[in-house]
Amino acid sequence: MTVRDAVATALTAAGVGPGVRLCCALSGGVDSVVLLDTLAVLRARFEFDLQAAHVHHGLSPEADAWQAFCEDECHRRDVALHVFRLDVARDFPQGLEASARAARHAALAQVDCDWLVLGHQRDDQAETVLFRLLRGAGVRGAASMGAVEPSGVSGRAGRLRPLLETGRAEIVAHARARGLAWVTDASNANLAFARNDLRHRILPAIEERFPAARVTLARAAKHFREASGLLDELAAADATSCAGGDGALERGALLGLSPARLANLLRWEAWRQGAYAPTAVRLAEAVRQLRDSKRPLRFPLGDVVLCSRRGRVWLESGNASGQVFEHRE
Repeated sequence: MTVRDAVATALTAAGVGPGVRLCCALSGGVDSVVLLDTLAVLRARFEFDLQAAHVHHGLSPEADAWQAFCEDECHRRDVALHVFRLDVARDFPQGLEASARAARHAALAQVDCDWLVLGHQRDDQAETVLFRLLRGAGVRGAASMGAVEPSGVSGRAGRLRPLLETGRAEIVAHARARGLAWVTDASNANLAFARNDLRHRILPAIEERFPAARVTLARAAKHFREASGLLDELAAADATSCAGGDGALERGALLGLSPARLANLLRWEAWRQGAYAPTAVRLAEAVRQLRDSKRPLRFPLGDVVLCSRRGRVWLESGNASGQVFEHRE
């Protein structure tokens, strides 16, 4: 399948048509430039509205030049460009790489569109799966990225990744055939960053023994995503059976679930609120306290707080007012 066919197939699968608002995340790298160029070509066929967004992290001395490049690429294609200039926190607990990623996601979430279109491709998927597995991810984390992720209950725009089944080599070949230019971020070769180390050293070593490793890792992501969907269906069914009114869960029915189903339901509820899944250790302690304690409970679970009072259980924002307390042995 050609790059253009892959993008057209994804647009069709997402139901993109006249008047649908797409925003292409444009870094200036080859993947995003190919995506922007292909969307601009397909715009007349699908009749969607196209805009783009560029995030200026300010971490590279070339950042201004990259912004200018993106502005020129969009101008030549008559595409409006949103530029976000960020001050990335350098004391982020997970490191500078994770800090820049979190800031970028937050900036792109501000764009008013129906679909945020991202240039992730098959090699990115393989690297992400391996990276998350090595960090002990659960099924949802290992599922990595979806080609079509409709907007959820949090109200954010849908995520569309038309190149997710296309390899990096195919994308570069397409760019050269089209005579496209792109920018290269020298930091992508810095092995001090974990993802770069996976890309340039660890995955090539794996491929010496397993030549199709990137393809099979990307295929595994599909299997994990299918399993994650089934767990979501189970959680939705459990939420219905445990409903206690006013959006809360009935404590007795909740505690009648097996520990695994109870934890799955709480992770799903956190995800529905747009929060990151709590750690396994923190979640296990929350479940233990919920089972053992007869008193009201407010137990922090990262971005959310598990609350229990008068036979009702619910999750609320970790920023919600009120004293946070937990029972300790």
